Amino acid sequence: MTFQKYASLYIKLNEDDWKPSYLDKNKGIVETRFEAFKDMDIKDLHASDIKLWYKNIDDVGNKSKRNYLSVLKGILDVALHDEVIQKNPMIHVKFPKYKAPRIHPFSADEVKMILEASKDLNFNFVYYLAMGFYAGMRTGEILALKRNEVDLKKRMISIKSTRSRFGEGTPKTFGSKRTIPILDSLYPYIVKMLENCNTKYVLTNQYDRPYRDSHVFCTYWWKPLLESLKLPYRRIYDTRHTFATNMLYRELCSPAELAQYLGHSNVQMVYEVYVSYLDSHFDKFDRSIAIYS
Repeated sequence: MTFQKYASLYIKLNEDDWKPSYLDKNKGIVETRFEAFKDMDIKDLHASDIKLWYKNIDDVGNKSKRNYLSVLKGILDVALHDEVIQKNPMIHVKFPKYKAPRIHPFSADEVKMILEASKDLNFNFVYYLAMGFYAGMRTGEILALKRNEVDLKKRMISIKSTRSRFGEGTPKTFGSKRTIPILDSLYPYIVKMLENCNTKYVLTNQYDRPYRDSHVFCTYWWKPLLESLKLPYRRIYDTRHTFATNMLYRELCSPAELAQYLGHSNVQMVYEVYVSYLDSHFDKFDRSIAIYS
């Protein structure tokens, strides 16, 4: 049986279990990255073929390469489980190392500058920034938030869903479904947003529909705003990173509490991303402290 047939079977077997975004990504990899193997009998695909193919990939970084190899392994596993091949040649192929890029959160002064300068812009954009800087919510979680998930009396937000260009679905992980407190600094933004909104969703466009993604915010307001303030460009997602690092840096919560607040399934991500970031800033460490006084 050809490689292409097993590639199609791999997608078919998993499409009901994968989230739409993950399905779309893997379909794209299958359709565009395995041309060299397409017509081969899958029994004839050896580790050396895979290594030569991999060696010639020069248009993407290691993160994408790891994704390609992961899909390839999955395809070959299907053939292995069907006993069409005796072993998966991927056992002889090393995955490239990948280190996530360092985060670049905004300083407290930069946050104040951004929020002050955004006051005269679209209020949906202002609200979006506030939810990132003061709640650390993911982009899709902000866009999916509904009026009945905001409890002003108890001052709590229930995060139950997420939105993307593929539609609405469940949050990223099991731990992403959570309830978080509305901080005093966020409360006025929430109140004003609810007063200005008469739809199911808290954040809607001019057609009273929820936003599909953050593209409009980034294109029309975020990038020009940073340019006007002469701040280096960073993704709008870095509002979440800024919330997280400041919560830890100012000792407003423990790493375990932050993991729960951010919707991580465990504290590992907090230690790998945020604690390590803070550890690299010992140049600002207070050297006058008396340890044993």
